[in-house]
Amino acid sequence: MVVHGIDELIKKDIPLYYRNEYEGVGDLEFLGERRRVPVAFSVEIKPDGERIVAVRVKEKLDYPLLPIVRALKETIFSMEKDGRLR
Repeated sequence: MVVHGIDELIKKDIPLYYRNEYEGVGDLEFLGERRRVPVAFSVEIKPDGERIVAVRVKEKLDYPLLPIVRALKETIFSMEKDGRLR
């Protein structure tokens, strides 16, 4: 399970200043095949500065969801840390 990136990002305009919501397309590779899968995710900042990421895959896949979500969360944390989600 490899995430090559998330592109076509759209930031949703929501009234909460501590949560950012996005939609995009994940470039995933699993079972020897590379696929583009629509995803939605949010990054919530707690009062102590901790960031919580929630991910939703918007397409049914013939692969266990847990490794996909875990890999996407790692990529999203990296993108947030690098400032690519602002």
